[in-house]
Amino acid sequence: MAELTEEEVKKAAQENIEKIAKTAAEKTAEEKAAEAVEKTLKEKAFITRDEADKAAEEAVKKALEDKKAEDDKRFDTLSAQIKKASQIEPEEKVEKSFNEYLAEAIEENKEAIQGFKKGSTELTIALKAVGDMSIANNFPGATPWIQDVRTGLIVNPYNRVWLSDIIPGGTSSGNSILYPKENGGEGAVGLWTDKTVDKPQVDYDLTSQAAFFKWIAGYVIIEREMLDDIAWLQSYLQAKLLISYKTAENNFILNGSTDANPVTGMLAAATAYNGIFENPVDRVIDAGWGQIVEDTQEFYQPTHTILNPRAAVSLGLNKADGSGEYDLPNGSVAFSNGRLSIGGLDVVTTTGIAATDFLTFDRNALSYVTRLAPELRMFEDAALAKRNKVMFRIEGRATLAIFNDNALVTGPLAAPAP
Repeated sequence: MAELTEEEVKKAAQENIEKIAKTAAEKTAEEKAAEAVEKTLKEKAFITRDEADKAAEEAVKKALEDKKAEDDKRFDTLSAQIKKASQIEPEEKVEKSFNEYLAEAIEENKEAIQGFKKGSTELTIALKAVGDMSIANNFPGATPWIQDVRTGLIVNPYNRVWLSDIIPGGTSSGNSILYPKENGGEGAVGLWTDKTVDKPQVDYDLTSQAAFFKWIAGYVIIEREMLDDIAWLQSYLQAKLLISYKTAENNFILNGSTDANPVTGMLAAATAYNGIFENPVDRVIDAGWGQIVEDTQEFYQPTHTILNPRAAVSLGLNKADGSGEYDLPNGSVAFSNGRLSIGGLDVVTTTGIAATDFLTFDRNALSYVTRLAPELRMFEDAALAKRNKVMFRIEGRATLAIFNDNALVTGPLAAPAP
């Protein structure tokens, strides 16, 4: 017998309560006793008073016992159902990783994949949800590939933060998005004490910008017999295609596109560092807490800095000039759980930026909008079939919106030679 759901148990419990009340209202124990006495009198032509009293007493006693047994049975059934209902815990919504959704999708389509033949229509393996695509969530047990030189410094390519993980996101069903671009302004709110003059006027220069969705795609061709090993297929697609997709996504966010409807990337939109500091740490901090705050009239506050992995390691392995000992600037550069932080700004590493440069920004000045979540499809054409191979393709569509260029500052880590 299938187990009842919580709603079914509650419904059954309510029906039992109504049934008991209805039965009690329709026929009480006294009524049943009266019926029993009347039946006894009809069976006998003559009956004494003592016999009548005894018959009535027995009928009432039996009716009460029957009613009690019936009520006890119903009460036990009701108690068991209520107890079961109280033990049903609401299903907790757990956010799954991209890998978990991908593994489920492949497993659900296992028979279709293994039975894929030449001439078949294309097989689409659609994910039920996007899931958390961060590498930290998809590869929690990944091990470092680079030796740890300083305590707390672990450069792990499978456990990192990607730009799309930290930039606020959204979704759209169009082929492009329109968003307001901030281009400075005039005036500011101020103190008004002279009633003979107008109050301070503020003008914001806003323009409408369009950002078209771009494809991020790639494919892999594998041997047909490898489809027989679904476990191998899962691990391969999860490890290789996901890393490759996220790397391409990083490059798109940094560099944008240069096609007919270009999307401006972070590096092209960022303003140049204009401070006077020469030390790399000082320049990164001044770009965020000095230049961004000043140029945006304190509207934006820096949150992150992008560095090349080599540059991040170089800053983390800072040495004193005299003793040669590792000497991080106290309170300025620190590691927490293997993450580099400079002046309170979280560092995101990527090979998409030069080892000599940095990019400091406020994540709230950007939005990464998705049109099509990463989708995996399987194909087999005539050329592939001749060599007993099949193709898997991963692709998605997204675009980037940058609301204020002054909220992004880039420049060389070292001051240029005079």
